[in-house]
Amino acid sequence: MQLAEHPTVKQFREQEAAGHLQPHPQKLDAAWLRQLCLQEGADDVGFVEVDRPEIADQRADIDWVFPETRTLISIVRRMNRENVRTPARSIANLEFHHTTDEINEIARKIIAPLERMGVRATTGGAAGFPMEADRWGAKMWIISHKPVAVAAGLGHMGIHRNVIHPKFGNFILLGTILMDAEVSEYSRPLDYNPCL
Repeated sequence: MQLAEHPTVKQFREQEAAGHLQPHPQKLDAAWLRQLCLQEGADDVGFVEVDRPEIADQRADIDWVFPETRTLISIVRRMNRENVRTPARSIANLEFHHTTDEINEIARKIIAPLERMGVRATTGGAAGFPMEADRWGAKMWIISHKPVAVAAGLGHMGIHRNVIHPKFGNFILLGTILMDAEVSEYSRPLDYNPCL
């Protein structure tokens, strides 16, 4: 039997032709999407179109992991400052590990309702430690969250190579979501440096 002759495929094609399938949203409302991200636990969020010049060096990896990408969602999760500042390594490590788990989970929670709407989305790679060991000797992560966050107006890169958020300082972890829908309004980089 050919795939096109399978009863489920035939039924899908009939529903598609009759217009009974939920259409993919052409453009998501930025305010709605922002609220969804905050509701799911992000402390701040920004949106970047895939062809933004500031993230051009990320394009090959974006196309590799999800070539349908039209928008990148940059999310921020703040850490507890004193837990990071303490000289006790066990406390600081615990803060980093918990917040890393949280931001990865937040990304998953944001993707679920998007998928239910027919929007395809995926994470741009785990927050935290590089995991693409098959790329040993080269870049061992997928999307660099920092330049995406800067393009999304979530801070500026400090001389210490961390993103400095205007409210949370550099006590943050970052995540990126790639999706195949556009947004009604995109974020812009900050016009000032929070470091100063």
